[in-house]
Amino acid sequence: MIKPYELEIINSLKNLLQTCEYSSQLEIVAALSSLGFENVTQSKVSRLLKKIDATKTRNHNNKIIYSLSDKRRIPNKNQVISSVIIEVKHNGFQIVIKTIKGAGKLISNIIESFLDTFGVIGCMASDDTILIIPSNVTLIDENIAVIMKHLDASYYN
Repeated sequence: MIKPYELEIINSLKNLLQTCEYSSQLEIVAALSSLGFENVTQSKVSRLLKKIDATKTRNHNNKIIYSLSDKRRIPNKNQVISSVIIEVKHNGFQIVIKTIKGAGKLISNIIESFLDTFGVIGCMASDDTILIIPSNVTLIDENIAVIMKHLDASYYN
């Protein structure tokens, strides 16, 4: 059972995410504090964001922000694939693409359909993360560029 104070902070958090854009949990801590919620920490905000199923997404300016995820699950036919990609990183051996919830497997399927074109041996995906294994690690930056071009996305690092 949710306590009245926690319900009040959850409702305030939802309202903040619907009316403003926050790119860090510390910004959310400050906003909740300005509303009178005392002793709100970053770890508390992290737990609350999970509880309300908030996710990181890209806004119209391509900035990563927290938002309520009820309408941003799997991309719909009018949504650009690049809008669901949050981050692309590599360690010199493997490539990891972070997406909004629900988009990982969709983008993985696209990549798998063009394995040879992208210079990829294979990839695996969860709900929001794709692990890509390139066929030649010396060409990893080129592989990323080809994948991002095909997905019509920028290379975020």
